[in-house]
Amino acid sequence: MIKKIYLVGAGPGELDLLTLKAVKIIEQADVILYDALVNEEVFQFCKENCLKVNVGKRKGKHLKQQEEINDLLVGYAKTHEVVVRLKGGTPFVFGRGYEEVRAIKEAGFDVEIVSGVSSTTSVPESFMLPLVDRKFNDSYRTITGHDIDVFKSIVKSYHDRENLIIMMGVHNIKNIVEYLLSINFPKDLPIAVLSRGTTDNSSQRIFSLDEVNNQNEEFFEELKKLTPAILFIGRTIHAMKEIQ
Repeated sequence: MIKKIYLVGAGPGELDLLTLKAVKIIEQADVILYDALVNEEVFQFCKENCLKVNVGKRKGKHLKQQEEINDLLVGYAKTHEVVVRLKGGTPFVFGRGYEEVRAIKEAGFDVEIVSGVSSTTSVPESFMLPLVDRKFNDSYRTITGHDIDVFKSIVKSYHDRENLIIMMGVHNIKNIVEYLLSINFPKDLPIAVLSRGTTDNSSQRIFSLDEVNNQNEEFFEELKKLTPAILFIGRTIHAMKEIQ
């Protein structure tokens, strides 16, 4: 029988949003390699002798490079029965999960994906912010804001009835907003900074693109302190305002 490694989504942060299947697997784990954004309250479900290894990666602070994480997964699987890679959100949404799957398969191990609640949907919903509301929009796109050149290659024009959900974009918010205005996004289009959604210390800040564009460096440094955060751009923010 081929030994199996589990890639488990830990959800957006709130402990109650951990799935039942995730809990069952965590309870069996001999080793857990976990991300920086995983709520460590999940460890209450672990066996007493479970080995917990922090392999978190935040901007500019990588405890382990991706190749090292891949090697650790395979190495621990050779010496332990149940190895779990616990990832924030869900494994295949901006989590580099498939790189890990490929390394696991190449090493001769099987892998099971346990989907988690994605922050791309749950965080806006935790602020009563609909991703789609027929009064304001028909679609949304989830995009990485980590690399401004990648962002520019994806977003090339303004669509009035589409929302943008931008992950890992707070550090680039100034460049993102400048670019959107340069391709004729309306100056009055609302942008929300949704910080630490679903957790007890969540917060939201709402501006127009023009307001953000006219801020000084101190403003942008303060926004960086709100990470992890999602940028939500679109008129659907008005729907949220209607019920607050």
